[in-house]
Amino acid sequence: MLRIQRHRGTGARIAALVVPTLLALAAMSPGAAHAQDRNRARSLYNEAQALFESGQYAQAEASFRAAYQAMPNPVVLRAIAAAQEQQGNIPGAIETFERYLAESPNASDRAEVEARLTQLRSRPATVTVTSTPPGAQIVVDGRDTGRVTPSEVEMAPGEHAVELRLNGYSSASQTFTAQAATRVRLELSLTPGEGDPLGANGGDGQGASGGDDGGDGGNSGDPSVGVWVTAGIAAAALVSGTVFGFLALSEQSNFDSTPNHEIADRGEVFALVADISFGVAAALAITSIVLYIVESGDSGESDSASNDEGPRLTVAPFASPQGGGAAAQLRF
Repeated sequence: MLRIQRHRGTGARIAALVVPTLLALAAMSPGAAHAQDRNRARSLYNEAQALFESGQYAQAEASFRAAYQAMPNPVVLRAIAAAQEQQGNIPGAIETFERYLAESPNASDRAEVEARLTQLRSRPATVTVTSTPPGAQIVVDGRDTGRVTPSEVEMAPGEHAVELRLNGYSSASQTFTAQAATRVRLELSLTPGEGDPLGANGGDGQGASGGDDGGDGGNSGDPSVGVWVTAGIAAAALVSGTVFGFLALSEQSNFDSTPNHEIADRGEVFALVADISFGVAAALAITSIVLYIVESGDSGESDSASNDEGPRLTVAPFASPQGGGAAAQLRF
């Protein structure tokens, strides 16, 4: 009897040692470990969601990543991408969205994620272009941007060739690949060019004087302002003379049918104005022709000769009891 009790006491002691060990081993089994990871991932995910909703996107991204490490689930990748996008990390969001689609080829929201990826990939990059010295013309892919350095230029994602041009300096260019929605700084140094210090566009000194000479030569065959003015006034005077001539003839007809002093005086005034107008028209027409001939002959003279005082025209209308007209005098 005593022996049996001794055995029972030993069994109780063994059970007290074995049972906790078996329970610990059971807790360390794959199923229990999986459950622990799942619970930890769920807790971290809920924490990340709260941080995201409060606008703490960097902390939310860190918690989302910790949840993904505890229990890799492609759905968490989409949450990570959303946090990255809110922080302005568009390249990172694009990469995470692509990873989400790769790990979830049959995702129900695949079309939505692909549409979002298309939008993110199309965002332009902002390139700050600077040069030494500044003030260089910015040309992107052969097209003038209308800006000079330093300046920010938006460029579509992809490869671009940027060229800087500045008078008196050799152009500098560089090819680089712009990533969507990124900010890049591009700095180029320009070296002084040979020849004209102001480049092909010319500037002060001989280049400027040469441009003026070319301008005079190009205009040598065109009438001057004086020629156009005298010709225009001559045409106006001719029209005026014609109008008043018709009025004078009308008054003459009225006088023949009903003779009186009022009609006669009015007819004489119309006739006088018509004569003066025709005289002015003739004088100015001749003057316009003479001016054109004189200017054409002077086009080949030197600059000093061209600066001399040109022809001067004086036109003076006159009237007399016998008629009227205009006297023109041209001085050289």
